[in-house]
Amino acid sequence: MRIAYVGTMGIPARYGGFETCIEEVATRLAKKGHEIIVYCGRRGSKPQTKSYKSVQLIYVPCLRSKFLDFPFRAFVSALDALHRDVDVVHFYGSDAWPFVLLPRIASSKTVLSLDGLVWNRSSYPKWARKILRLTAGFALYFPHVTTVDSKSVQDWYRKKFDKPPIYVPCGANIDLTEPDDTILHKKNLENRKYVLFVGRLVYEKGIHCLIEAFKKIKTDFKLVIIGGDPYGKEYELFLRKNANENTKFLGYVYGKDYENLCKGAYLYVTPSELEGTSPALLTAMAMGKCVLVSDIPENLETIGDAGFSFRHGDSEDLKEKLQFLLANPDIVDKIQWKAIDRVREHYDWNKITDRMEEIYVSLMR
Repeated sequence: MRIAYVGTMGIPARYGGFETCIEEVATRLAKKGHEIIVYCGRRGSKPQTKSYKSVQLIYVPCLRSKFLDFPFRAFVSALDALHRDVDVVHFYGSDAWPFVLLPRIASSKTVLSLDGLVWNRSSYPKWARKILRLTAGFALYFPHVTTVDSKSVQDWYRKKFDKPPIYVPCGANIDLTEPDDTILHKKNLENRKYVLFVGRLVYEKGIHCLIEAFKKIKTDFKLVIIGGDPYGKEYELFLRKNANENTKFLGYVYGKDYENLCKGAYLYVTPSELEGTSPALLTAMAMGKCVLVSDIPENLETIGDAGFSFRHGDSEDLKEKLQFLLANPDIVDKIQWKAIDRVREHYDWNKITDRMEEIYVSLMR
């Protein structure tokens, strides 16, 4: 099949969970012999590679406005796909549903993947949240197939519209090798002597709650924060201003450096107020990390009994859980094996790729 992926920043993954999902699935499908196209966002005029792991890359300019950028690129990419004889066009994002009509006109099959209930994102302006909420149902009817990566989100659509999307989770690659200390030394970190957060630095990720809790703990552990926000720095500046001297902001880190920083962590924390199934959380679990998450349904669904939780938005409860886990390394070490088993059973990328391929094949039939 000839399959195009539309509506994200593209691959290699350098932005969020959707990009990670596309990279893992698209490259596996290419190995199976399918012809894969991924549309990527382009910033600046740097030379761009035309392919990545046998996947063709096509670049679309980015806009500065976050709320216009993704719909704009989805629209332009969908127009371009009309001329490429694509069998399936797979869109990502709640704001991409209007553009699935374009490839449908050209007789291509369409898939739309959603993540969390995005209209609850507190970092979005009210007008954007209202539009996303009012148009949520269209995401189920415009494409041929709609998928979500969380059973909690699937249940919301089932109850609201009596038309549940298909559940296809994100995944992770199990890797239990020891970290290469090079990047740790470069960042002045010690193996298993820091708490890690990875994600976009936006308000709904709850990083302010983590920083507030960590400040109240007397410890020689460091708090390491990996990530940024290409659309604005206000929240990051707020975080830096309120963090203590044991907090390190590393910005964007990718590839082997990111993997080694994850492997070297003592504990991984996800304080999100809104989430789908977080690939960063799954990656930490797949590397044998003890995880501590906010108790939103999506996070609890991901970890099962293979991690710990705290009341979301409650920095005092988060502080107490952090203190307990920092003081009990035997418990931290024990839980890692449950995390690994859970990823192996429920979040294997090869199985997830097979599931997506089944969906595409069923559409062609």
